[in-house]
Amino acid sequence: MAKNMLLKSELSRWFGTQNRFSNRKEVAAAIGIPYETLKGYFKGKCPRPENVRRLSEITGLDPSVFSKGISPQRPEKVKTKPNLKQITYAKQVLDELQGDLTRCFAALIPAKKILIQQAGDNRAERTNSAQSVQLLMDALQRNLEPFLEDPEALIVLRQAVSGSDAGYLSGLLGAIFDDRRLQRWREMTTYQYGSK
Repeated sequence: MAKNMLLKSELSRWFGTQNRFSNRKEVAAAIGIPYETLKGYFKGKCPRPENVRRLSEITGLDPSVFSKGISPQRPEKVKTKPNLKQITYAKQVLDELQGDLTRCFAALIPAKKILIQQAGDNRAERTNSAQSVQLLMDALQRNLEPFLEDPEALIVLRQAVSGSDAGYLSGLLGAIFDDRRLQRWREMTTYQYGSK
């Protein structure tokens, strides 16, 4: 059954902006209709003429909103065959872009470190750097997630990523939030990231 999308959106907008009723059950009670009937109106079902007047009085909406002014149905989408050349090209471009972005991130931090050392201590720079670490962790998590459900991809990841580097980063991240643990980590760690 076609729905009146204008009614659906106007009722939702009205309910969100009014402060007379705390929930839709109170609205149904005030109008004198079953709650299930009112739920249908909020989904775009057109009310019977006797309920249009009641709804209009309670909501202040023009009665024409409640009429069968049904929004036009969307035309059916024409199914087209996927263009494999375009898909292959898009995948290749995205893979290359992801690699380029990763290399850029890797180069930005050392360059920024040199600038900070030359310019002296700067609180804003520290805040920006801390936010960058969070963004990098978010990006790392999003990049790792697809590997977790695919055993073959996980094998490829394990071959590409250094276990020693992963262990180094894991230990460092684990120690960041505990000063004693961080101090012990500094004293005990002799491994240099990227040395294997």
